[in-house]
Order: sequence, then C-alpha cells, then structure tokens
Amino acid sequence: MSGDLCGALWNHEAKGSMTEGGHVAGRSHSYDYGGSSGSGCLVFLLAISAVLGYFIVSSDPTDGLDYASGDAPVEMKRALCYSDSGPCPPPGFKWTVPASGVIRTRFEREDIHDRTKLRGWFRLDARLFIEEQQEVRDCPAVVDWSLLVDGKAIAQGTVTAGSGDHEVTGTPPRDARFMRLTARRTDSLPCRGTFQWISAGLD
Repeated sequence: MSGDLCGALWNHEAKGSMTEGGHVAGRSHSYDYGGSSGSGCLVFLLAISAVLGYFIVSSDPTDGLDYASGDAPVEMKRALCYSDSGPCPPPGFKWTVPASGVIRTRFEREDIHDRTKLRGWFRLDARLFIEEQQEVRDCPAVVDWSLLVDGKAIAQGTVTAGSGDHEVTGTPPRDARFMRLTARRTDSLPCRGTFQWISAGLD
C-alpha cells in the first residue's frame, strides 16, 4: 500500500518525459524510486501515521464525562485501525469486578448544558479457569448497576455475562455536575468479571 502511494507521489512529481537513466526532460535532478527517494517517502508516510495514531489513541475515550474519584476505571481509548484488520475497538471504561465485589466511581460532566442524555452500553465478561481440566470456561456472573445523582437513580439495570449488552439511557438533572456509577456482583461464582461501559458518555 505504501509503495503504491509513494509511486503515485513520485509520478506526480516526475511530470514530463523520461529519458534513459531515469532523468526527467527539462530537469537536472534524477529519481530513483527503489533507492533513497522510495525510502524517504516510506519514512514520511510512517511519520504521518505515527502522528495520526498519537492523536487518535491519546484522545479522550468518552464524550461529556470525566473520571472524578472512586474506583478508577481503565480507559479504553480510540485505536488506530484499518478496515481490513477487523472492527475497531470501541472507546469507553472498564473495571475488574471480583466475586461479591462492588465498584463505585464518581464522574464529572464536562458540559452540563449541551450534553444531557446518557449513551452507551454496559457489558460484562467473565471467565473461570478450571485447573483440573486446564481450560477456561465462561462464567455467568451477574452485576446490578445504577447511575445516581444526589443519591437518586437516573438509570439502573442488570447485566449477565454472555447475555449481550445492556443499553444505557437516562437524563441527568440539568444542573447536576457529578454522577456516581455503582456496579455490584450479585452472584456467588468464584470468577472475576470485567464490567465495561462501551461508548460511555453523554449526547
């Protein structure tokens, strides 16, 4: 792919008729696509990709929400990917929830006037390692979750590992600056779960 692009750039620059030896009529310099010019073009393309990757990967994974206090989530940031490499990983937050565990995370809204509706999906993944068989099996862990403002739930539900995502809907009070997420394991299974808020944020 980079070779085709470099070739296109080379052909764009090397307008005019080619003479024997790789010289362009009317110009004093020569082109060597397979040598330093091609290498320079490839380095340039890699540098551009690195810059784009930095801004995409380091960008805020959510819109309208910032972590404030409590159990800190892992930020799932936007990733630089290409259509032929499969779906791009979605941004959001994730937490590890052990057996009988609970997470409590406080978020701050970035703009309390323009972004007013919750969005995204909650997902729960859980696996259990069976030592006797030396294999990993799905674990149907269960989490009850709620989003609260001033102690009052504005959205709540239950998500079970392996049963699909649970859409997050709700509208915080207009002047509410902070919001708390609580997620509690309600099963007694000995597996660890990964609780995710996919595409977390406010619209």
